Amino acid sequence: MEYGFARRELKDAKLGNSKILVNGEDIYLLLTVRRNVEVREHRNKLFIDINEDSVDCLLIDYNKKKATLFSIKHDIRRIRTNYRRIRKSIQEKVENPIIRDKLLAKYGRRERKRVEDRVKKIITLLAEIAREYDADLVRENLRDLKLNGKRKSKQLNYRLSTFPYRKFIAFIDYKFWERKLSVLEVDARKSSITCPVCGYIDKRNRIDKETFKCRKCGFTFNAQYVACLNLFSRLDDGMVAIRDGRIYLVSCKAGLVVPANVAPDEVPSLDEVPRGKPVPNRLVTSGT
Repeated sequence: MEYGFARRELKDAKLGNSKILVNGEDIYLLLTVRRNVEVREHRNKLFIDINEDSVDCLLIDYNKKKATLFSIKHDIRRIRTNYRRIRKSIQEKVENPIIRDKLLAKYGRRERKRVEDRVKKIITLLAEIAREYDADLVRENLRDLKLNGKRKSKQLNYRLSTFPYRKFIAFIDYKFWERKLSVLEVDARKSSITCPVCGYIDKRNRIDKETFKCRKCGFTFNAQYVACLNLFSRLDDGMVAIRDGRIYLVSCKAGLVVPANVAPDEVPSLDEVPRGKPVPNRLVTSGT
């Protein structure tokens, strides 16, 4: 009955593997449905830079000649750190190996579910913003993601190595293709330490987590958004220019000069995101 219903209701769809799920006295049949979606390229673009405590974004609306920089904050790093502390405490205090293993497995499942929930909410928010502005997504290429050199501490190494970058990418591709939006990859190497104005590359350009200052041309900006500006230049073959103290994006492909603004710090939450705590920051564009 379920297969027949799926075939009638989902035209041009194919049924894949299915499995039985048992939850107490309830039994469910989980169907996997595949359907081809026609994806076309859009003029507007949403550039994202994924970090361990935020997803920094640049949304370009060529129709309205607006570009907005904004961040979606998240607590994945705090979740990972808290559960690492819990596991360490269990390993130190619980002597019975059977009980210890059960507790570690229990809290491991909780951690995975909470992290996956956060990832899904963030990606859903990004996908809804992109659909609202009819924008394709541009992300960094993470296929060869590795830790670059030695880090300062084991804790930082742990956070970076366990951050779910690849889960982010998998959900991004699915959610955007589902909405018939394209996903483009750009080489993001050294994008956080490269000056988007003059192209000078130096680790010392990144003064701290919040501040970027080019040692060659003196360009100073919020370090969170520098990578997004560089992703724009690398995809669009364009350039970032400064005029009267304001940032302008010069697009070679679109043949436009677009002023860029930074969205307000306090942005309303997205009420449509289901379950749990809402992800902060729904996009609000400021006037140009």
